[in-house]
Amino acid sequence: MPSGVSSAFRARQKPVPLFIDRGSGARLYDVDGNEYIDYALGHGPLILGHCHPAIVHAVQKQLARGSTFGCQHELEAQVGEKMLTALPWAQRVLFSNTGSEAVQIALRLARAATGRRLVVKFEGDYHGWMDSILVGYRHKNPVHQACHGDDMLATMGQPSSVLQDIRVLPWNDAEALQRCFQEIGGEIAAAICEPMQCNVASTLPVPGFLQTLRAATREHGALLIFDEVITGFRLAAGGGSQYFGVAPDLAVFGKALAGGYPLSAVAGKAALLEPVETGQVIHAGTFNGNPIAMAAAAATLDILLDPGGDAYLRLHRLGERLWSGLQRLGDTGTPVMVQGVPTCFHILFQEEPIRNYRDFVAYDMRRNDRWVEAALREGIFQMADGRWYVSLAHSDEAIAQTLERAKRAFDSFCRGGEA
Repeated sequence: MPSGVSSAFRARQKPVPLFIDRGSGARLYDVDGNEYIDYALGHGPLILGHCHPAIVHAVQKQLARGSTFGCQHELEAQVGEKMLTALPWAQRVLFSNTGSEAVQIALRLARAATGRRLVVKFEGDYHGWMDSILVGYRHKNPVHQACHGDDMLATMGQPSSVLQDIRVLPWNDAEALQRCFQEIGGEIAAAICEPMQCNVASTLPVPGFLQTLRAATREHGALLIFDEVITGFRLAAGGGSQYFGVAPDLAVFGKALAGGYPLSAVAGKAALLEPVETGQVIHAGTFNGNPIAMAAAAATLDILLDPGGDAYLRLHRLGERLWSGLQRLGDTGTPVMVQGVPTCFHILFQEEPIRNYRDFVAYDMRRNDRWVEAALREGIFQMADGRWYVSLAHSDEAIAQTLERAKRAFDSFCRGGEA
């Protein structure tokens, strides 16, 4: 395997990609016997932690009944109903396996509904690894207005023809957004974005930006697509739409949806998904609606959406305690900035927050590389870019232990070089 990993993102782990033996609750154990408090959570899906008993039981029960059928089964309807209960703006849902796949069907639905081809995205947003949308992701020169130049391509082997269908805009720039729609609004099929830029240091939308985007798409007959692969069922029961108070036309879900099993979904208005029903839009996949993943999703959503429970209150309380403790590391003089939301955030080593991709490119990410490695040596496992996810498995005790370890890691980080 190239670099010994199955996904290029894993190769970024410092000092080397870990080989894991097992996970339990909020902890990971590598093949050398080292224990870590886990805040990467499988890159986000494990919102209930590793091996949650309810998920394990549901999966084991389904395994005895069958792993895949190539036919419909009751779990599909059950998970769909649970999702739509949490998403009052949506009326239909369809399933696939990965976020990359689900984004593709959402874009296809938008183009089918509008008869247009152009898609607007925002620089730094990651919407999957497929050629058609892997544009303006990690380019070196931040844009000032709508752009589709060759430097927007992300990888060798990607055809430049995909640039004909994409316009890349700066995040949090309402003027650039409105100017783009005024100039070519009649050609735009959809605008797609993460409700918060989880892949750009957890950058939040400035007040009014998502509302401006919503208004522009409606005015010009384009669709608004939220990529909620990360934010869905993590920020709130209704995801980023509920958290920020803006309803899209279509939304893509994954990661936390099935608590660690491969499942993604597109939710939207009935009229937008009707072409799939009539066969005018093709949506296919051997493993779509896989019973094992659906069993995991049903168990996960039962806990997250329990009307008598307090899952999101607990998640945010745990995250806020962790957030404030990490922020206090900066009291010693080295600046520390924690930004995002309590259940998904980044730690940065500067005084000002990152507001857009231009700020992100200007930030010296080598600081985070040193921090991630220092924290790992103290038994804290986080995303390679300094991102933290919180799960319901992170008890108050685990948070307290994390902050003790973080203090030692921070002392080592400060001794190791200029922060």
